[in-house]
Amino acid sequence: MKKLLMIIPLALILCFMVGCQNQEAMAELEEQNKEIVRQLYEAIDKQDMDTFLGLSAPDGVCHIPGVPEAVPLEAIAEVIKSFYTAFPDSTHAIKDVIAEGDKVAIRFTQVSTHTGEYEGIPPTGNKISVECQHMLRLADGKVAEVWLVEDNLGMMMQLGLELKPKEGKK
Repeated sequence: MKKLLMIIPLALILCFMVGCQNQEAMAELEEQNKEIVRQLYEAIDKQDMDTFLGLSAPDGVCHIPGVPEAVPLEAIAEVIKSFYTAFPDSTHAIKDVIAEGDKVAIRFTQVSTHTGEYEGIPPTGNKISVECQHMLRLADGKVAEVWLVEDNLGMMMQLGLELKPKEGKK
């Protein structure tokens, strides 16, 4: 019985130590993931698609509201290039980066000047500011999935487009 009473505290101490090590390892992984996400957005700001793709998993995908199928990150790199043709000075002013496990949430304001044609809209010279929130899942140090939430309606309004209701049938 005395041996059992001595073993229980040792077992508890061992469990506590292992648990702390796991928490430390998780915290370190989360910090690494946050840094990878920061590097990803810095690469976008520099229009460095080689680094963007290097930080992306080969089978990585992006989930875009209103688009039924996930879009490969390789295709997203092309979309980014096209966007920067119309908004060459675009930058991400990062407000928050939060990590939990393999996921990283980032909140930023994308600030740009419309100097080229964008989705059929001729250059306006307007400076725009778009609030964005993205959730990313990382696997093996690479971005595997991205979910986007962006104020695209606000962006279009800043470009001068007007929102009008559809005309009713007569």
